[in-house]
Amino acid sequence: MIKFRIITDSSCGISQEEANNLGVVVLPLTLTLNGKDYKDGIDISTDDFYNLLFSDENKDFPKTSMVAPLAFKEEMEKAINNGEIPLILPISSVLSGTYQSAVIAKDMLENDDVIVIDSQTALGSVKIMILDLVSKQFESKEELINYVEYLKKHVNFYAVPDTLEYLYRGGRLSKTTAVIGNLLKLKPVIQLNNTGKLEQIATSRGLKHAFLKIVDEIKEEPIDFDHPLEFGYSNHEENVLLLKDYLKDIVPNETKLCQISPVVGAHVGPGASAFFYISKNEVKKEKESILAKIKRKINS
Repeated sequence: MIKFRIITDSSCGISQEEANNLGVVVLPLTLTLNGKDYKDGIDISTDDFYNLLFSDENKDFPKTSMVAPLAFKEEMEKAINNGEIPLILPISSVLSGTYQSAVIAKDMLENDDVIVIDSQTALGSVKIMILDLVSKQFESKEELINYVEYLKKHVNFYAVPDTLEYLYRGGRLSKTTAVIGNLLKLKPVIQLNNTGKLEQIATSRGLKHAFLKIVDEIKEEPIDFDHPLEFGYSNHEENVLLLKDYLKDIVPNETKLCQISPVVGAHVGPGASAFFYISKNEVKKEKESILAKIKRKINS
C-alpha cells in the first residue's frame, strides 16, 4: 500500500480541527474585508465572517486571494520527507488560481511523485471526495489517480443561493443574469459544468420549486450511498433544513449539515443551501439554464 497526504485549500469547508483528525492539510485562502486580511478558518471563524459581511454597517464586498505557491511547496516537501505521496486537490481552476499555484509549486520541486489534480468542482464536493479518499487504501500511485478521476466524474452538487447579488458582485455571474433573476424574484439552482464553471441549470419562483427541481435532478443522477454525502449552508440553517425536508425520502436523516467556508460564502451570500454527493452514474453537467434560454429569446 502507498502512503499519501492530501493537500487542499480552505474553500472545501474542512476546518483545521477536522483536517488534523483526517490527516489532511488544509491551506487557507485569504479574505480581505474592510481593508483587513484574514486567513480563512484561522484568523476568522465562519460565524464571525458572516456577522461582519452581512452586518448593516458593512458596505464593502470581500476580496479573496489564492494560496501562494510557496505554501504548497512547503507542505509537499513535508509529505515527501515523511515518505508520502503529496496529492493536491484544490478548488476548480475555473473558480480560483489556487490550482495553478499548486502546479507552480510542483514545478519548483521537480518531483514526479507529486500529484496535482484539478478537482473541477468546489465547496463540499471537494470535501466529500477527500472524506472518501482518506477512508481508502491504494496499491499504487496510478490506482490513486484513477480513483480520483472516477470521483471527479461522479461527484455532484446542487446549490440554491437566496440572492444573485453576491454571485454577481463576486464576478461569478453576469450583470444581465443577476438583474433578470432578481427582478423576477427567481431562485437559481446551480451546478458546476464539466469545466468546473458555475452554471444555472434552472430558475424557480421560490425555494419550494427550486428544491423540488433538485429532487428531480437527483432521481436522474441517483446517490451512491457507499460514499460520503453532506448538506451545506452559509449563515442560516432555515433554508437548508427545508431542503433536507424535501429530500427526506431520499437522504438519510443523520446526514450532516455543515457551513460552507467564508471564502465561498462571500460569493453565494446569505441564506444559501446546497447538497453534495457521489452519483451512481457519471454526472451530466451540460444542462442549459432557463435564464440562458430567456436571454437568447431577448436577443433574437
